[in-house]
Amino acid sequence: MSQEEPNYNQNAFNQENAVNPMDLLFDEEWLRKAVEAEDKVGGNIGAGLDWGSGFGDLMLNLELLGRLTTLRISLNREVRLLLNNWNLGTATKIAVKTAREKLLQRLRLPTPEVKEHILVVLGRDELYGEEFISNREILRELLAVLLKQEDWETIAAVAADSLKERIMHQVSVEKISA
Repeated sequence: MSQEEPNYNQNAFNQENAVNPMDLLFDEEWLRKAVEAEDKVGGNIGAGLDWGSGFGDLMLNLELLGRLTTLRISLNREVRLLLNNWNLGTATKIAVKTAREKLLQRLRLPTPEVKEHILVVLGRDELYGEEFISNREILRELLAVLLKQEDWETIAAVAADSLKERIMHQVSVEKISA
């Protein structure tokens, strides 16, 4: 084994030294080493959000990273509340799941417009005093930027397909024929 190859039997990968990965997000030393590792390979390893060259700065700012997590959780909650209010019945669950997937896609690969809106919201101190962002107006405005018309069409199509499948299943179970 060369000098530069890690010895996986003696590092943090063994069970004796295993840590909760979420704990690493709050470990400044680990974050510094992660940034150094990315520098060593000449770029972003790409396991998380794709914020380009600004992602390293985001990772080093633990408060901002925490706010981004709170924002993502709050957006997920808001889209669930929104879709629940639309009374979609059995299609609600799949509609919420699809909407959350679309949100995550937009957050992972934000357009310049989306990134600008997110950074404005992340900079508003008054929004981050609780577990969730309680200002639903701000969340709805951000949802309008994040989820485009084609996203809502996908959400509607998935929900409709789910409902159709459920109806057809009930027809076959109850042996109803047309």
